[in-house]
Amino acid sequence: MKKNNKTAMAMSVAVLTLVLMGTACNNANNNANSSPSASPSVSASPSPSASAPTESEVASPSASPEIIDATGKYAGLQDNHTIEITTDKGPTAFQVSPEISEKVGSWEEETPVKFQYKSEILEANGEKVDQLTILSIDKQ
Repeated sequence: MKKNNKTAMAMSVAVLTLVLMGTACNNANNNANSSPSASPSVSASPSPSASAPTESEVASPSASPEIIDATGKYAGLQDNHTIEITTDKGPTAFQVSPEISEKVGSWEEETPVKFQYKSEILEANGEKVDQLTILSIDKQ
């Protein structure tokens, strides 16, 4: 009778192990395929949630963008999608495509440039933001 108990116990442990492994793998797959979300809690103060942004939180462009020709001095890359150019209005950040970022990446600071950019008013979280995006740029 002891042998049957040991066999039953071994089988129970094996089944339990498989169930736990299956649960762990299932949770890992669910976490990899979904974005994290905050668990609901009761509190008096508002807390940020990890849910998808609402329409008012997403930056949305207004009417058609204004295209502007300008000149200035190249100041450098801020990151892989933003450059700074000193214009008559002072240092200004412009969004750039990967191609333009690669083009100007080796240029020296203070290089005179002529460029064309678009100005779009975006609305994000109830605020209006002027996004400047370089369409073309060349050394002067």
